[in-house]
Amino acid sequence: MGTIFTNIFGFLVSVLVAWWVIAIFVVTSPQARMERTCAPVEWTGKVATSMSMLFNVKEGALIATANAFDNATYGCKFTVWRLFYEEDFKKSQAEQQKAQEEAEAAARQQKDVKPGPRKPVPVNADNH
Repeated sequence: MGTIFTNIFGFLVSVLVAWWVIAIFVVTSPQARMERTCAPVEWTGKVATSMSMLFNVKEGALIATANAFDNATYGCKFTVWRLFYEEDFKKSQAEQQKAQEEAEAAARQQKDVKPGPRKPVPVNADNH
């Protein structure tokens, strides 16, 4: 009986993990991928906080539990960002900086055009 339960439980866990991995790669947005990657941490925090509320844990301990899991979720998202997206972000920032510097250099090289008529207006000799 124990092996049947173990086999079924292992199979269900494997299916859930496979579903989670597929759900991560189905979306194209990096933000959505980070959200889905760290969803189990967030879910665990919600369960832990709910269980603390259910067992009437003191408010200070409840807040500490919620804060600990909020920090863990943030840490997960930060780690995923650093592992997969930081280099692309740095390259993009460097390209934007270079484009801005080129635009500023091009603006400095243009002649300073003053407003007003380009040709001097002839003075009418009859008005003297």
